[in-house]
Amino acid sequence: MLFLIKKWIGGLLMPLPFSLLLLFISLLLLFFTQRQKTAKILVLCSFIILFSFSVLPNANHLVKPLERQYPDLINAHQSLDYILVLGSSGIHDQSIPITGQLSFTALSRFSEALRLYYANPNAYIVVSGSGFGDTQSHAQLLQTLAISFTIPRQRIIRLDDTKDTNQEAQQMATIIDGKKAALVTSATHMPRAMKLFKQYNQTPIPAPAMYLAKENNHKLPSYIYIPSAYQLYKSQVALHEYLGQLQAWFLR
Repeated sequence: MLFLIKKWIGGLLMPLPFSLLLLFISLLLLFFTQRQKTAKILVLCSFIILFSFSVLPNANHLVKPLERQYPDLINAHQSLDYILVLGSSGIHDQSIPITGQLSFTALSRFSEALRLYYANPNAYIVVSGSGFGDTQSHAQLLQTLAISFTIPRQRIIRLDDTKDTNQEAQQMATIIDGKKAALVTSATHMPRAMKLFKQYNQTPIPAPAMYLAKENNHKLPSYIYIPSAYQLYKSQVALHEYLGQLQAWFLR
């Protein structure tokens, strides 16, 4: 129950649902009350929130501080004992290939884990994630994907009942028990994940994946200020992490 409440509150605080909630309240005020000025203010707030979080400069400003806290693991040859892959999302749909059943986030994390495994073939890959009501757990989907890339089944350790990062860190900490391990997760998620692992007295090597704030030295064109769903997604990912860090701070 607590997990569902956390998901509901966190979801409603994201820019799109929060803006729609403000817009819904403003429509109620506009059509059913005399509080026209309040309704107009809420409409304006809804517009400002959506626009602000939907343009590239603002999205990158939120994402980049999270992504650059830990460096890339460029040298994959690390004599690793374990490669820890944190869970994401997916749907078990047998009518499509396994690569289509997993989310973009999950595939990005797995591709980094695969790079590390080929450089450290004696390492065990630890995959995690429950099914959230699906017929297969997220860990099972990742195992299927790993086997399709010719990774031996005996080199894969599955954690099928982890629902969040804290549970993943807790269970993975007991597995690695001080041995050399690389932690693979999204670059935005890495700071929060590392803090949780340190709470369980483990310090794996960060191996961030799926960078969202990509920049170069070229001057950005003016059309970057056109709102886009992708930039809104980037902002949502960053806000989710900041809220997660805030929650961890309150519960420590």
